Formats: sequence, C-alpha cells, structure tokens
Amino acid sequence: MCHKKKLIRNHKIRTEYLRKILLFLAFLLIAGICGSYHLLEHIIRNTAEKETQTRVEITFDEWRSELPEPEQCFLCGNSQRSRISYYRNWDTIGLISLNDWTIIDFQLNNHEKGEETESTGDPGFLYRNTGEITCFSSGNPSRGMARVRITLREDYEPDSTFIRQNLCQYCLDKITASLHFWKWETEEKQAIPLCLVDFQTLEIYSLQDWYQSYFIRDFWVELDFDETTLSVKAYYLPERSACAQSASLLLNASALFAI
Repeated sequence: MCHKKKLIRNHKIRTEYLRKILLFLAFLLIAGICGSYHLLEHIIRNTAEKETQTRVEITFDEWRSELPEPEQCFLCGNSQRSRISYYRNWDTIGLISLNDWTIIDFQLNNHEKGEETESTGDPGFLYRNTGEITCFSSGNPSRGMARVRITLREDYEPDSTFIRQNLCQYCLDKITASLHFWKWETEEKQAIPLCLVDFQTLEIYSLQDWYQSYFIRDFWVELDFDETTLSVKAYYLPERSACAQSASLLLNASALFAI
C-alpha cells in the first residue's frame, strides 16, 4: 500500500515539472515570434524609408588651404613633418591616414636605406596604433603581394583643421576629391579620412566605401569594407613584355609536344 502511494506521488511531481517545461517552451516560442515580427517590421520600415529617400553626394569642395608656405605642403612639399619625400624614392604605392599623416607602405618591393633593391627578401609584418587608426599590414615583396587591414573608430571623420593647415590648395583639392561620398538623406555617415597614394606620381585615390578596386600603373588594388574595418589587398602586376610572352608561348608549346 505504501508502495503505491509513493509511485503516485512521484508521478505528480513529474507532471508538475512537465508543465513548467511546456510553459517555458511556450514562452520562448512566443518571445521568438514577437522578436521575429519586430525584426521584420524594422526591415520593412527601413526599406520603405530608403525607397522614399534619395541618395545625396557629400563633397568638400569648399575647403580652403590654411598653409602659409606652400613649399611646406605635406604631399608635394619638403615639410620635415612629412616622410613623403622619403617614400618618393620607391616605385610603389601606399596608404595615408589624413588626420595625422601616417604613411603605410604596402611592402610590395624591397628597399634598403631608402633605395629600391632587387633582392627578394622575406615577408614583412607591421602592427601600428596611431590613436587615429589601428593597422596590421603584411607584405611579400618576392611575390609582389600585400595586405593592409585597418580598424576604424566609430567616430572616425576627417579633421578638417589639420588637413587644411598642412596642404597647399592644389594638393588639398586632390585630397578633398578623394573624400567625397554618397549616402541616404537621413543616414549618419562620414567620409573615411584615408586615401591611397602613388609615391611616384603623388596621385591620390579614394578609399571611400563605394569603390571596390583600382589599377594604379602596375598595381592592382582590391578594397573590402566592414562596419569598422577596411581591408586593402595590393598586387604588383607589371605588364608582360613581348619577349616574355613569346618565351612563355614557346615553353607551353614545348611542354605540349613533350606530352
């Protein structure tokens, strides 16, 4: 008799647990449905808002240089605070952080004491935190390939005072042309104060998120954007000469006949 009562009691306890589990699962299901509904509603609302908005172009054409001596320009001048003249000895490309004028070489070619060398060299790695950007770069000169990954601050935007005070008007116009971008009317978005530079010609190339790739002389550049990161892949791809192409064709033909 006592044995039967014990079994009934255990059965009641298990039934209570089962009810609690079912109630908890029902709560999770309802919460999931509500969350999915709100997410879908948010997506539909944002899509509808964008469809009724227009995209606007943001430019910086009104910026005027505040540099008293143009020969001290950070880009084309001989300012002691800019290392651009050092990099001009190199037949390669790089990246400039405009808010503090940090210059990052892509390590596509080898250099010793500021001069380009023909040695293949080993892959190089560089980590840098300037306060403006956090950068990790890697380059393999022997294969002519490099990658730079930059982490951006959430409030990262161009420092107009610093830029205008250190560039002549001619170079400032090139920089501001690289800063213009597109956005939705109500979108909170700022220009990315970074640019690519060809050290040989001092031409500037935009790094805004509506660009995907560039051909800069013998260099191919690919861009990839995330919310707070920018990844740049660069390759050295010189045009093959007629002699090199003929030699390649003869080599392929020889291999074909050998088969």
